[in-house]
Amino acid sequence: MRTLKSLKVFSLCCAFGLALALTFVGCGDDSSSTSAPTPSPVPGSSAIQQDPTSSSGSLPDAGTNPVSSPDAVDPTSSAIAPPANGTFTFATTPGALAIAPDEDGFYDMGDVYKAVPQTSKIAFVIRHSKREKKNTGTESQLTPIGIQMAQALGAKLVGEESFYYSATDFLRTRETCKQIATGRGETDVNVVTWDGINGDYFLTVPSDTLDALVSERGGNPRYIAQYAYGVPYTNAMVASIIPAYFYDLFERGNQFVNEVIVANMPSWKRVSILVSHDMLVEPLIVFVSNRTINLRIYEDPNRWVNYLSGIAVIIDEAGAVTVLPVRGAEVGWMVIRDEIDESV
Repeated sequence: MRTLKSLKVFSLCCAFGLALALTFVGCGDDSSSTSAPTPSPVPGSSAIQQDPTSSSGSLPDAGTNPVSSPDAVDPTSSAIAPPANGTFTFATTPGALAIAPDEDGFYDMGDVYKAVPQTSKIAFVIRHSKREKKNTGTESQLTPIGIQMAQALGAKLVGEESFYYSATDFLRTRETCKQIATGRGETDVNVVTWDGINGDYFLTVPSDTLDALVSERGGNPRYIAQYAYGVPYTNAMVASIIPAYFYDLFERGNQFVNEVIVANMPSWKRVSILVSHDMLVEPLIVFVSNRTINLRIYEDPNRWVNYLSGIAVIIDEAGAVTVLPVRGAEVGWMVIRDEIDESV
């Protein structure tokens, strides 16, 4: 009898451990169902594209690493460089703008739009609105709540001017643009498809390569967040491979702001809405906030970037650039396990 009870306890423990290991698998967006191309600037722009092979260190061949049990490493190890104060080529505070962040560090997009003078240009780079859980591929649609959220954001941005809209080649990002436009009262908007805001931007490899490594070891969001905050990876095998999968956060973040957004803003309207995925937006928010905003999905309370959160890039008439973390919903973060499942 004692042996039978022990076996039952052992089976329950194994099942519980497996459930925990899979908690984050599939969370967030897989913004590339195939090997995505390196982000490219808008045709005719002066943006400079960085070659993924130019990152420091050589990219290891994942196939040459033996598959082993996830041996833990010392959390104080140097698997990844410890957090350091970031360097910025732009302002990260609102200056003379009469706006203040919420208690989490986010600025409301409606407040930013109203506060920025007509002589300045704004580009909002945000995550798409709430989408179907059953399909994370390119055809995943917005849910009824997602449509409502996007239209509510559009209502905050009502004005006489028309906006420029751009999105990745995903149904949910394009529909987010259209629903924001609907909320503003715009009709027949043209949504430009652009790989420049692809979710792979902070990766030196396609997102499928990252997913193949970590899908059974905590999922992409966990490791993207650990990368963004500069904390050690606790899985020994992952820690030996994954650092070469990412660019330096601050170098790449500055490059995105200057070479992808600022360089292209002259060809856009005064206000631009650029809709992408959490794989891009989470590191951008962490970068712009200098790691002060909590989107640490790897620790309790497991916060992740909310739908319609992102950054605002502002250029005044003198050419000075300001970048702020923003939210389009009531809060800038979400807890994935608490999300309402609209399929039920």
